[in-house]
Amino acid sequence: MKKILFIALAAVLALSVGLIGCEGEGEVAPTSVKLGATLPQTGIFAGFGEQGYGMQKAVDDWNAEFGGMYLSEWDVTVPVTLTIKDNQSDPVQVGPQSIDLVVTDGVHALLSPNAPADLHDPTTVVASDYEVPSIVGGGPFEPWFFGTQGGVAPDYTWFTGFAIGEPQPAPRNVPGYTMVDTWFMFMDEVEAQTETNKIVGVFASSDSDGTGWYNTFPGILTDGGYTVANVTGLFAMDPMPDFTDMVHQFQAANVTILWGNCPGAHFGVFWSTCYAEGFRPKICLAARAALFPVDVNSWGDDPPLGWGIGTEVWWSPHYETSDGFVGIGNRTAASLAADWTADTGDQLNRSIGTGYAQAQVMLNAIHDAGDVDGAAINAALAATDLDTINGWVEFGSTTHFSAVPLSFGQWIYDDEAPVDEWFELYIVASALDIIEEEEEPIFPIDETLYA
Repeated sequence: MKKILFIALAAVLALSVGLIGCEGEGEVAPTSVKLGATLPQTGIFAGFGEQGYGMQKAVDDWNAEFGGMYLSEWDVTVPVTLTIKDNQSDPVQVGPQSIDLVVTDGVHALLSPNAPADLHDPTTVVASDYEVPSIVGGGPFEPWFFGTQGGVAPDYTWFTGFAIGEPQPAPRNVPGYTMVDTWFMFMDEVEAQTETNKIVGVFASSDSDGTGWYNTFPGILTDGGYTVANVTGLFAMDPMPDFTDMVHQFQAANVTILWGNCPGAHFGVFWSTCYAEGFRPKICLAARAALFPVDVNSWGDDPPLGWGIGTEVWWSPHYETSDGFVGIGNRTAASLAADWTADTGDQLNRSIGTGYAQAQVMLNAIHDAGDVDGAAINAALAATDLDTINGWVEFGSTTHFSAVPLSFGQWIYDDEAPVDEWFELYIVASALDIIEEEEEPIFPIDETLYA
């Protein structure tokens, strides 16, 4: 009896070994390819969370165009899925949620949003720890690379987005690929050096994104021929500050240009304080704060505080496929924006293009790898050479960074628009032929605000 049992077990073992040998290095073919993201869908940075719409659209387009993901390792095609967790704009939740996506949900790759660094840095750590490929779709590049990464690219994370001022390799070594040249291009276009006194007030919130900005830009402005007011413009985020004293100091310093980085809610209080105290700068550039209509409209229209506020623009529905802005299948920038409007009924959030593009890059890499193995996908990411809906992507071997084109926009007020849709962002300055200027720049900030 024991002999018969032994022979039976040996036969089963031999059969199982044979089957394993047929299943791609000892693994059974997956039934789906799983992507995961932790996004700020609620809370103070909810505008950034709308990138999830673009991510999901890319997944849907891939499944529709190709019937799923073809995995050559097993000669099968399986559906692609995307799992999104809401971190509620809380950086403390990002790391645990990223781990949960890998360990519990079994995702094969991670997507991180274009958002403050605190909302994607923890995912970079998880990607390294678990050897799961990850893409950050945003910026700025410097706080991530030179800050938390110490100037060394993490093995499993790749960054497609924008830089503050880090010079880019050819052919991106031209104006239009960093925030500095994009913002100075606007300043030059409105002749800020001759039409103002060139005195700049710099302000920022004390989180990692704001601090990095605040430590970087005064020197850049000085090198550019501007005078930076000797005023402490760095402020704590919690509780909401009283900005009155800061505003008075900017007034006393005769500031005519404001240049800063903070959350939209904080800028709204700061800017309304400027208005209440009679502070009238000619230019106001507000990175992060002025990216999304949900923030700008929240400042109100009596007075119309968003009028003429400037910010960098990451993506436009006017991008053309003939200029290399190519989606999956027949997807165009215009059709992505049209779908957003039809599906949500909301004003366009331009971050959906960056969300789409990073998912597009990851899907392309998984296809090229033909596998869900992390190392194989990572190698395919390293070799990426792809036109996306947000521009051409090719990662630097030492930085893991690929810059996307930028332009400069201002918010224009429409007093006949529906409630909470008073302001629309338009590109007013572009250094690149492939990006269309949509409106004339506003300078000085329209007197409508001060009526």
